[in-house]
Amino acid sequence: MLCSRCLFFLATLWLARPAGAQDPSHEYFTIATAHFRVTFTRPMEPLARRLAVHAERAYAQLTTELHPPRGTIDIVINDDDDFSNGSATPYPSNRIIVYATPPVNELGLRYTTDWSQLVVTHELTHIFHLDRSRGIWQLGQHIFGRSPFLFPNLYSPSWLIEGLAVYEESRLAGEGRIEAPENTMLIRTAAAGGRFPAIGDASLAQPTFPNGNAAYAYGSLFIDYLARVHGPTSVRAFVESSSDQLIPYLIDVPARHAFGESFTTAWSQWRATVQDSVTPDMARSPGWRMLTDDGLAVSSPRWSSDTTLTYTGTGGKDVYSEFSVSLDGVRHRLARRNSGSPTVTLPFGAALFSQLELTSQYAERSDLFVQVGDEQRRLTLNQRLFSPDVRRDGEIIASQIVDGASRLVRVSDDGKRITPLTSASLDTLWSEPRWSHKGDRIVAVRWFRGGVSQVVVMDSAGGLIHVATSGRFTAASPSWFPDDHAIVYTIGDNARNDVYVQFLDGQQVSPPRDSREGPSLPTSTFKVQRSDFGVFEPEVGNTGSATLRIAAVALRANGYRLTVSDSTPALKWSDPILDLTPDRRCRRSSSTRRRRGRTRRGRPWCRATGCR
Repeated sequence: MLCSRCLFFLATLWLARPAGAQDPSHEYFTIATAHFRVTFTRPMEPLARRLAVHAERAYAQLTTELHPPRGTIDIVINDDDDFSNGSATPYPSNRIIVYATPPVNELGLRYTTDWSQLVVTHELTHIFHLDRSRGIWQLGQHIFGRSPFLFPNLYSPSWLIEGLAVYEESRLAGEGRIEAPENTMLIRTAAAGGRFPAIGDASLAQPTFPNGNAAYAYGSLFIDYLARVHGPTSVRAFVESSSDQLIPYLIDVPARHAFGESFTTAWSQWRATVQDSVTPDMARSPGWRMLTDDGLAVSSPRWSSDTTLTYTGTGGKDVYSEFSVSLDGVRHRLARRNSGSPTVTLPFGAALFSQLELTSQYAERSDLFVQVGDEQRRLTLNQRLFSPDVRRDGEIIASQIVDGASRLVRVSDDGKRITPLTSASLDTLWSEPRWSHKGDRIVAVRWFRGGVSQVVVMDSAGGLIHVATSGRFTAASPSWFPDDHAIVYTIGDNARNDVYVQFLDGQQVSPPRDSREGPSLPTSTFKVQRSDFGVFEPEVGNTGSATLRIAAVALRANGYRLTVSDSTPALKWSDPILDLTPDRRCRRSSSTRRRRGRTRRGRPWCRATGCR
């Protein structure tokens, strides 16, 4: 009779059999390339063909850095879930799942030349890393097959697995999360607040802020630091060494072989460089007052009156909810939410919001919901709508996911009529639309393939009126001043996220030759003070007089907080911004050094200091 351990081992090998398919009601097609099989449904064919090209390009690039994986890699495009994600596994075969939802609601994923290239490069890096098996591990797979217990790199900590993928995603796919400001802001804020974690705490299972994002943020920037100090070839040397490590948990052994020092020692040195680049007083924000003192997540603030705001969030111990908070900090929980969507008010007083709900045993869709009292009811079904806003007459505007792309649509107050305002294209993404208070204009975010991010103003039928800002940065969260004579938005670049205000003066003028720029109005643009760590989602409120208040979400070492500016006529403006193109010196120099294989010494934490 077999021993219990043998039975368990055989059972795990049996469990490593091929998994089941996606929704069986769909008809699936496959594109075969030199190294991939891309499986998709008919509406996903344009995205599938683009992903196939990106995958082959990423494969060729990664082969120069890491040992190529074995066999053909399966890529399945999943269009059944309305959130941006992907996954990869080396067992029972090398396979990748790409969720066909562009990052219209994920600020940290928008800094890219093409979101589909970003996700497939990230997941393919996992395949290159996790499939690599040498020595006794390779022998074990030859005898027992591709059991999950026989891949040595699967035993690596999550910060290493995810950090390596984000590092390669950013290096190969055009920008990415290392170059985007969000991850750098997280670790700088933690260092200034005395909460920089030990290496073992940067995990997907981290129970405190920033939770699972710690593995991505700290892991990727730490790998990038090691590559800068020891050279990019040291990363490949580490992966090769760890692939035949007899006891895979002892990752400091291959680290010493590849980097000449243990991960623990290198982490301490890296943490010191980050801490040296910040000071405790950076965490202070003169002119901004905290309205909340806890909160794992805070999003979508909206003024419900001159003295009260609503927002969506969670303290980390409860589910997402809608809250109201007064200017003196008194807070009330209003209702449960399944997402961070803004809550806006319909003319008859009901609350309108979007959230994810299952629409079948396979599909999870984002739809519009209405709440009256304690009762929630669905306004739309399978319409894939995000970030709604309401005009005084009840007309709704929202962004809508369509076959791997997004567009802006108008929705009637009963949810039965949906009218597209823009086209849906893989090369252009639309998000975060807001009605002007008069209801005659719309401000929204537009992203072009190639990484160009814009804040644009349109008429109520979707005609382009004005491009407020345009560049290789992350523009987000536009909204209107109470009298519609100005807009406020954020720009994320160079390790910061700052608030800008643009006053709109004059009449429409002729559009320039570049159709992407669109028509333009004479404007004056100002930055609202300076934020060393990041201010998000600004919302301008009217005090009932000539003065103004701006509410915003602020990043802190232990979470996000809702803040308000009480500076009134008084709200401090910097000098007018004449050129909103961000300083690219840091990014150009870092990418050049990577391509030439040079070792970056002396300034290994350029991004954390904003290239000063």
